[in-house]
Amino acid sequence: MSEQNAAIDAAIERIGRIARQDPGERGLSGAATPFPLREAAAELLSSRRVVLLTGFCVRAAMIGETDGPPGTLSLAVALDRLGVKIALVTDAHSAGLLSAASAVYGVSFPTTVLTPSNAVAQLDELAASFSPTHVVAIERPGSAADGHRYSMRGEILDDIAPAADRLFELSESRRWKTIAVGDGGNELGMGSLRESLQGRVKHGPLIFCATRADFALAVGISNWGAYALAAAVSLLAGRLLLAPLEKEREVMEALLAAGAVDGCTKSPSLSVDGLPWESYFPVLKAMYEEANNF
Repeated sequence: MSEQNAAIDAAIERIGRIARQDPGERGLSGAATPFPLREAAAELLSSRRVVLLTGFCVRAAMIGETDGPPGTLSLAVALDRLGVKIALVTDAHSAGLLSAASAVYGVSFPTTVLTPSNAVAQLDELAASFSPTHVVAIERPGSAADGHRYSMRGEILDDIAPAADRLFELSESRRWKTIAVGDGGNELGMGSLRESLQGRVKHGPLIFCATRADFALAVGISNWGAYALAAAVSLLAGRLLLAPLEKEREVMEALLAAGAVDGCTKSPSLSVDGLPWESYFPVLKAMYEEANNF
C-alpha cells in the first residue's frame, strides 16, 4: 500500500470515529462492529445510478424530522458531482422537506413519493425504470420482524411510513448493492445488526428492523453517517465533493421553514435528535476538514 493510500484509509477511519460519536447515548453506534465505511464508500465510487431513501415522520407533528434529508442531500450532491444519476424515495410527510433542501443546492432529483397502499408497486416500477446499481437508506423506517415500522418509543408507524423494504429484499432479480445508515436500529437495513445488537436498544426485540443491508453503518446521528459517506467518497475520488459547509445551515433553516421538527423534541428547532446546532455542526466540520486535507 502506498503512503497516499494509507493516509486516505487513516482519514476514512477517523471520519468513521467522528460519525460514531453517541451524544444521545443510544449505545448502538459504538457497539456495531465492524464499521464498513470504506467498503460502502468504494461501492458508491463505482456507482452509476443510486436510489436514496429517507424521511422519518414524527407522528406528533405529522411531518418529517431534521435527521435524514440533510445527510441524504449532502450525499446526493456529492455523487451528482461524480456524474452519478440520482433518484430519491420518500413519503408525503418528507417530500416537501427534500424539495426545500434541494432548492438550497440548486438541484432537482426525480423523487418517488410512496403511499401506504401502493409502495411495493411504486418501488418495483422505480427499480425497473431506473435500474439502480446501488440503493442507500438514510434514516428511513424499516420493517421489524412482525412486519410493522416502529418509532423508538414503540409506536406503530405503518400508516405514516410506507414500507420501503422492497428494494432491500434479496431476490434473483436484484442487481444492486444496498447500504443503510441508522442511529437507532429501527431504520431500514439495520437488520444486519439485529441479532447482535437488539438487546442494546430500548424495545429492541420489537422495533429493530429485520431487513438487512449489504453494508450497515450505525452512527450517532444518521445525518452524520451520510455525510461520512460523502466525505469518504471524496477521499477515494481524490477531490472534494462536499458542498461548502455553510450550505448545511442553509439546508437546516430551509427544512424548518418547510415545517420539519427535531425527532426527539418534536418541535421545530435548529437541532437534530435533541442536539443543538452548536454541538451538531462541529461534527460535520471535522469530517469536512478530513476530506479537504488531500
